[in-house]
Amino acid sequence: MTRFEEVQMRIAESARNFVDIYNMQVFIEQFTLDRESRFFVTLPEMEQPYPITAVISFAYDTFQTSLSMSKQEEEEDEPQVEDASVTIDFMIKLPMMTGYPDIDKLFAEIEREYPDTEPALVVRETIGGEDVSKEYEINYAYDVSDEDLTDMALYEELFEELRDIMELIFNRTKFYIDNSWYEGEDDPPQRY
Repeated sequence: MTRFEEVQMRIAESARNFVDIYNMQVFIEQFTLDRESRFFVTLPEMEQPYPITAVISFAYDTFQTSLSMSKQEEEEDEPQVEDASVTIDFMIKLPMMTGYPDIDKLFAEIEREYPDTEPALVVRETIGGEDVSKEYEINYAYDVSDEDLTDMALYEELFEELRDIMELIFNRTKFYIDNSWYEGEDDPPQRY
């Protein structure tokens, strides 16, 4: 099985070609050695605060970690593993804004344009006093088999798709971002 660190390195190398990585985290469970890696990304040339971000994560459980650490003399001796695949999760966080556009319509467009992702729309509602705020996320995942974990072309496709989805969301919500974030400034937002 491909080593955790090698998968992490390949994801980072491919991601840099399409998005900006602004944070990376690795979690190792002390007793079981389960490992999880997270990359926090945004569109290229965005400035803080980032209006749109995504989190890419993958994890190795104890079994996968031990398989990746064991050395095999010959590939023929390597045991056939039923589930040696890794799930790469993508979570796109939509911008925080007031007067949201029609999120269902935006989500339907993403489903139509990128059917392979089989996305899910997650809505988090926070109730505080009189205000109710909502946060929206679009989640999808790909299962990658062990033999494909070192395939740079696959990662390039995944991150090009991620960038395209993030650009679509940003372009559809830019007016609402400008209106929410920069309301009251000298230059009123322009509808695009």
